[in-house]
Amino acid sequence: MLESLMRGYVSVFNVFIAVYLIVYTLILLGSTVYGALRILRDERLESLHNVLEHDFYFPVSILIPLHNEGQTGIQTVANVLKHDYKLFEVVIIDDGSTDQTKQLVIDHFALKREYGRPIRYQVPCKPIREVYVGRYEGRDITLICKVNGGSKADAVNAGINASAYPYILNMDGDEILQRDALVRAARAIMEDDNVIGVGGNLRISNSVEFRDAMPQKHAFGKNLLPDVQTLEYGRNFAGSRLLHNQWNANLIISGGYGVFKKSALIEVGGYDRESMGEDFEMTLRLHEHYLSQKEPYRMKYVEDSICWTQAPNTYRDLGKQRERWQCGLMQTLAKYRGMILNPRYGKVGMLMLPYHIAYELLAPTIMVLGWLAIACSLLLGDFNFPFVIMVYMVYVLFSVMLTAISFVGNCHRGGEKLGALTIAKVVGLGLYEAFVYRTYVLAVQFFSQFRRKRTAKTWVSPRRVLIDA
Repeated sequence: MLESLMRGYVSVFNVFIAVYLIVYTLILLGSTVYGALRILRDERLESLHNVLEHDFYFPVSILIPLHNEGQTGIQTVANVLKHDYKLFEVVIIDDGSTDQTKQLVIDHFALKREYGRPIRYQVPCKPIREVYVGRYEGRDITLICKVNGGSKADAVNAGINASAYPYILNMDGDEILQRDALVRAARAIMEDDNVIGVGGNLRISNSVEFRDAMPQKHAFGKNLLPDVQTLEYGRNFAGSRLLHNQWNANLIISGGYGVFKKSALIEVGGYDRESMGEDFEMTLRLHEHYLSQKEPYRMKYVEDSICWTQAPNTYRDLGKQRERWQCGLMQTLAKYRGMILNPRYGKVGMLMLPYHIAYELLAPTIMVLGWLAIACSLLLGDFNFPFVIMVYMVYVLFSVMLTAISFVGNCHRGGEKLGALTIAKVVGLGLYEAFVYRTYVLAVQFFSQFRRKRTAKTWVSPRRVLIDA
C-alpha cells in the first residue's frame, strides 16, 4: 500500500517538474522573441530618424562606493571621466576602508580636504568624518570618508546625502560605464516626466577589450566561468526586462547600474541598510509606495544604456555572490509579502511577484525535490527514462538556443561580426551552463536558505583586476 502511494506521488511530481520546466522555457522564449522584435523596431526607428541631442542635460551625481578597493576604484572613476555626458559630478564613498584606499584616491585626483562642509542627512547612514574635493579633467570630484556601515546600502545613502544634483547614478567600484550610457538613460527620463528610475544593461567585462570606455572586441578567455556568465547576463537582460517595461513592472534596477530621481529615494527613506539585496528591496519599495499612494510613476529598463561589470573568476566567489542574492531575495519577498497577489499593486503584485516566487525563490527547492523524485523512481523500479530524458533535453536545447540568440543579437547590435568558431563556443558554453554551471548555482541557492543569518551584514568586495578602458 505504502509503495503504491509513493509511486503515485512520485509520478505526479515528475509530471509537475515537466510542466514546470516547459512553462519556464515558454516564458523565456516569449520574452526573448518579444525583446528581439522590440530591439529590431527601435533600431529601424533609430536609422530612419536622427535622434536630436538636447542642449539640456539634467545634472547627475555618480556615486561610487569603495571598501578596500582603491586601485580598481581609481580606474572606475578614470573611465567615468571619459563619459560624453555634459553635466555630472563624481562622489566617491570610502566606507571605512582599512587599507590605503583613501590616500590613493586623494593622491591620484589631487583632492584637498574641505572643512566645515554642511551635509544634510536626509537618509540614514553612518557618520561622515571627512570630505575631500577637487577638479580633475574638468569634472568635480568629491571623496567622503565615513564610518564603516557594514553594507553597500549605507555607503550609497551617505553618497545621496553628500550629492549636489537631483539625479543619482549608483554603480560599483569595478565597473566601466560605457561612454554613451548616461546619454541614453537620460533620453528615457526626458521622454516622460513620471520616470523616477532607469535601469541599464549590465554586461560582463572580463574578456572585452575597451578603448575610451567603449567596447572594441569581445573574445572568450581561458576561464569558462566568466564566459558562461557573459551568456547568462546577455540572456537574462535581453528580453524579459523589455517586456516588463510595457507593464511598468521591472522589479530590479541593479545596484551595479541604476539612475534614480534623488527626491524619490529620499521620499521612501533611502536604501535599507539591513537588506542583503538592497537594489531589489529599493525597487520594490518604490513600486509599493507609488502604487499605494496612487501617484503616477515609471521605472524603465533601457537596453542600449550599458555598464560593464566584472564577473567572479572562481566558483568560490560566484557562490558567495549567488548566496547573497538568494538570501536578499528571500528577505525582500518576506518583507513585501503583503503585495503578493494583491490587486492593489497591479501587475507587480499579481504577475511579477508570483513569478519570482515560482521561478526564483522556489526553483532550487523544486529542482532538488525533482532530483529526489528521480532517485525514488529508480529505487521503486518505476523510472520512465525516455520521458525524463526527453523533457530535460528539450529544456536544455531551448536554453542553449535562447542563449545563442541573445549573444548573437548583442554582438550584432555592437557591430561585431562572429565566425563559426565563436558560435560553436557559444553552443558549447551553453551546454556547460545547462549541465554544470546551473547545477552548481542551484545547489548554492538551495543551501543559502539555511545560511541566511550568516550571510547577512557582509560588505565584502570580490577579487578584482584592473581593466584599462
